[in-house]
Amino acid sequence: MKRKSFIRKDEEGVSPVIATILMVAITVVLAAVLYIMVIGLAPTGSVIPTGTWGAKTPISNSAYNIDFGKVNPEPKPVDLELLLIRNGTDEGKYSFNGNNDGLLTHADGVDVGTLTYSDLADNQKVNIGDQLKMTNLYPNSDYTLKMIWTSSGDQITSTTFSTSA
Repeated sequence: MKRKSFIRKDEEGVSPVIATILMVAITVVLAAVLYIMVIGLAPTGSVIPTGTWGAKTPISNSAYNIDFGKVNPEPKPVDLELLLIRNGTDEGKYSFNGNNDGLLTHADGVDVGTLTYSDLADNQKVNIGDQLKMTNLYPNSDYTLKMIWTSSGDQITSTTFSTSA
């Protein structure tokens, strides 16, 4: 029995132009699928830090020092705002002028004090030991101090303290 060959000698394969177009198309589709898979793994938006306040030390009946506690990840000061609330009604929002030591700017609401930031490690990041000095506070008042993540407006942490008469 004789075997028959199904391949004809006059048949040609795909033309080189069509082959090149097919290879490019397959590469583009694979790259798009890979991109979609990888983009799903990337974090969306910035991470909102978590944190605490440290020691609170009264200086006088109108001044207080509050230490920053652990903040993770350590933000730059300009990425934060501080909200100072007095007796639950008056509030003042303060923003950092830069990443170095210095006076905070009253940004909104009622100006209920003067806030000065000290960067203990001088690393231009808010971390343990950095200090917030608040002066010109109202005596005999209850305060709440909130640390706010500027880009989203989310609260990172808060603390309360009272000035004496």
